[in-house]
Amino acid sequence: MGLFGIGGGGGKLARHEKKLTNAYIQTAERKRIMAVLADMQSEDALSVLLKRFTYRTEGSIVDEEEKELAYHYLMEAGPRAIGPIERFVAENDGVYWPLKALRSLAGDEHAVELLLGALDRASLLDNRVNEQKAQLVSNLRDFPHPKVRDRLVELTKDEDDDVRIMALDGLMTYGKDDALGIIVERILDPEESLRTKSVLYEQLVDLEWPLTDWVEQLEEAAVLPQHYRVGGGDKLVRT
Repeated sequence: MGLFGIGGGGGKLARHEKKLTNAYIQTAERKRIMAVLADMQSEDALSVLLKRFTYRTEGSIVDEEEKELAYHYLMEAGPRAIGPIERFVAENDGVYWPLKALRSLAGDEHAVELLLGALDRASLLDNRVNEQKAQLVSNLRDFPHPKVRDRLVELTKDEDDDVRIMALDGLMTYGKDDALGIIVERILDPEESLRTKSVLYEQLVDLEWPLTDWVEQLEEAAVLPQHYRVGGGDKLVRT
């Protein structure tokens, strides 16, 4: 039966879900509910447990502790948690901890395929596209994988600023050879937002990657603000 199907289990799960998703009750009560759900040892109960990742509490320390506890219960559940995690990632934003559990339970390849599939579906949604897509993209940097690198390259031209910035940030983790040409391309693009370019200027300063192959293009295009210049070793520096 489904989560709220016939029988006492559905009603009990509904009551647990109502308490678990209440950000204003005491943390001790939410932790108790999570323990109860874990003890039930069913996929439906794990699906409710995963809902703890759908919101943040006001206290960041409490929020992190509770999410880490939920992650612990997913790991204890073992293979039974894989199906609920897959369904959760396909439909929700806060996927960091669920994906972390999935990597341990089913391997990186499985987690990468799930995350990329969720991104594909998020791109087709009519509502909350940017929010869900941005949250999923933010998790890509945790997966060093050729398929992820290729997707990040595609996303550097996404229509949403947040998505582009996170894609560029993730691509930088692959190193200069993979990322620098694309970074310069975004800087030279007259349609690129000032916000994105500002982020890239600062990252280039910090990374100290030489711009030797693009110095003339950058100078001719006059895209660098007054407080940046190409300095010694063809690296971007602040003036």
